[in-house]
Amino acid sequence: MAKEIWEIWIENEKRRQKDFEKYLKSKKIKPELELKELIEGHINKADHNLKFVKKTLELKEFNDWAIVSAYYSIYHASLALCALKGYSTKDHLATLLILIKEFYKKQLDKEEIEMVSKTTIEKGEVLYYIEAKSKRTKILFDEKEAEILQKKAIGFVNKVKEIIDSNF
Repeated sequence: MAKEIWEIWIENEKRRQKDFEKYLKSKKIKPELELKELIEGHINKADHNLKFVKKTLELKEFNDWAIVSAYYSIYHASLALCALKGYSTKDHLATLLILIKEFYKKQLDKEEIEMVSKTTIEKGEVLYYIEAKSKRTKILFDEKEAEILQKKAIGFVNKVKEIIDSNF
C-alpha cells in the first residue's frame, strides 16, 4: 500500500523541507504577524465546535453534525498550532505539514498526527454523506462513533491549549 504524504513527511526531513518551501511559494502557507489574535480565534472556534458537539449529542438525532463539528474542532486547534509558529494555512495538507515540521516528536506523536490526517479525509466523506442526506438518502451515524470522536477532539484541543500555554 502506498504511503500517505504525511507519512513521507514524518520519515523524510528533506522532502518535508522541500514541500514546506513549495507551500510557502504557492502561498498555501503564509507567514502571519497578528499571532495572539489568530491563536485565540482558532481556539475559541474549536471550543465553540466542541460545545455544539455536546449539545448535538444530547439531542440524539444529529450524530452526523456532531461528527463534522468534532472534526472542525480538531482542525481549528491544528490551525492554532500553526499560528503559534507564525503561519496560517488554507490547505489541510499544509496544516499537516506544519504540525509535522514544528511539533512532531516534540509535542505531538505519530498517533496525533494520524488523527489530524484522518479527520481531514473523513470530514470530506462525512460532508458528502450529509449532502446525500438532503437528497433523502438514509444515513446511519452511530452515536458511539460520535462520542468517541468527541472524546478524541476534547483531548486534542486540551493538548493544544497546553502547548500554547507553555509557549506564552
